[in-house]
Amino acid sequence: MVLLILVSAEVAELVDARDSKSRGGNTVSVRLRPSAPELGDFMNSQDCIFCKIINKEISAKIIKENNTVIVIEDIFPKAPVHYLVIPKKHIVNLSTITSLDKELVWHMIEIIKELANDLPDPKAFNTLSNNGKEAGQSVFHMHWHFISGRNIVEGEF
Repeated sequence: MVLLILVSAEVAELVDARDSKSRGGNTVSVRLRPSAPELGDFMNSQDCIFCKIINKEISAKIIKENNTVIVIEDIFPKAPVHYLVIPKKHIVNLSTITSLDKELVWHMIEIIKELANDLPDPKAFNTLSNNGKEAGQSVFHMHWHFISGRNIVEGEF
């Protein structure tokens, strides 16, 4: 008997299936754990402050939210408008994005376009993502700063 299983090792585990229905001991069963949604594992880091905000364990001023992205007001604003655009999937930073995250990144861009449309004219804004401790990242859950009302290129940020 040949058994061919085409399953990723990350979503399958072998289990002993020698119960009352298969007493011979030559039965191997595979139990599949449910696969993650296409956008990934949402809200999965217990120690992450942004995951706690997403899970509504910590309050924040929510500007916009959908199934994949939340936008909150920055508690230490550097400009008149300073929001954080946060994916609900826990991704450490831009360097850890994979090809599976393409749709998630598009949702982040779409919500930034919505935020821009809500700005008065001129609809000028900056987006900024700090990647790594040396670049100023202090919360290791990827997020993009949406900043408007101050030219961060000419001034100090």
